[in-house]
Amino acid sequence: AAFEWTEECEQALQHLKKALFEPPVLSRPNDDEVLYLYLAVASEAVNAALICETTEGQKLVYFTSKALHGPE
Repeated sequence: AAFEWTEECEQALQHLKKALFEPPVLSRPNDDEVLYLYLAVASEAVNAALICETTEGQKLVYFTSKALHGPE
């Protein structure tokens, strides 16, 4: 079966490129908002995202990522 690049494929690619190349707008949490810390840990990297829960949904407060080299 041959692969067919459709308009839906193109739209998905453009959406992905936009998400990857435009950094998210970080928000400042209010004192009464609940904060969540999400961690992703692998042998190659450690990632952390601080998220605040609002009535509009989750918003990114801070994000960091560290590539690991050798026995770090």
